[in-house]
Amino acid sequence: MRFINTLPLLAGLALAACGDSGTVEDPANDPEGVAEAMANLPKPQAGEYRTVGELVEVSVPGMSEEETAMMREFMTRMFAEPQSQCLTAEQAEEGYESMVGNMGQDNDACEMTTFNATSDGFSAKMNCDDGEGNVGTMSYEGEVTSTSMDATMTIDGTDPNMGDLRMVVRLQSERVGECAADAG
Repeated sequence: MRFINTLPLLAGLALAACGDSGTVEDPANDPEGVAEAMANLPKPQAGEYRTVGELVEVSVPGMSEEETAMMREFMTRMFAEPQSQCLTAEQAEEGYESMVGNMGQDNDACEMTTFNATSDGFSAKMNCDDGEGNVGTMSYEGEVTSTSMDATMTIDGTDPNMGDLRMVVRLQSERVGECAADAG
């Protein structure tokens, strides 16, 4: 498992914010507790959402400055490319719970170790170890409303090919209108 491959997890977790749901003591072994915490969140509004990311920091001490600069440039372009998604009425009705409830379930290398949601934000942490030398943590925190999301993901890890790695990514999403007629 490469840490870059875990970035899609951010989209699901980053939407998990607000609500007076509290802390889940053992989220990896208490999916019902996470679901209960998430059930208190407001429902997102259906519509078209635009998401833009920002590479805040990338550090790979074992790489040359030139290689790091190339990696930074590539990732900056990748995250800055706006993405659009139509959230249908049916998906909105499911709320944020279905997105977060499945987080990490298709990734045996990562386990959620902390989860907390409050009335205005969330935080979570996952520990990862794929058994092949890729180990580390992914921490998430952010805020969400029924029409927007602002979240930050921090990855601190070790990759057998690159060595130590630190990456911080900010992801912002906002509702920009109704979905196109053919989008669902």
